[in-house]
Amino acid sequence: MEKGAEAIDVLVRSGMKNQDFCLLLTRHGIVLVPEKGRNEIHPGAFGYASVHIREHDHPSADNIDMAAHSEQNLVIPYDRLKRIHFHRGFSSCTMRREYIILFSYLDASQKERKLSAVLTPPPDRVSGNRLDRIAASKYAMEVKGILTEALPERCVFVADV
Repeated sequence: MEKGAEAIDVLVRSGMKNQDFCLLLTRHGIVLVPEKGRNEIHPGAFGYASVHIREHDHPSADNIDMAAHSEQNLVIPYDRLKRIHFHRGFSSCTMRREYIILFSYLDASQKERKLSAVLTPPPDRVSGNRLDRIAASKYAMEVKGILTEALPERCVFVADV
């Protein structure tokens, strides 16, 4: 990855469907790169359960430029960001209390848009199929630090975590 670029896994609700994204913080803006996910059926204590499996495919240093110029990726330059609110709340994506990042930005036609992303920890933070609260809180604090360092001073960043 280029110097200063960080990748954060998020889940974004678009319409009636949840989509996995890699939120890529670069020097010039935020790039949301769609990632593949699939549901698998696993036996559980009380029968079978559907488990969401994410295929992590973060852009490497060679293709960050391609990711920033691809039409399928959402690119938000820092100068168009109005506000970022990082908090813990109820997610309609997962139906649980999660850490949520709300983006308020201007699109190319200067229309204000909002985007809600649920923080999803990487697989090395999950033991089995569960994420404990302490690991989730530590990961949220790391992401808060990454966002604080990456965002320019003129961007309004509010963290209630």
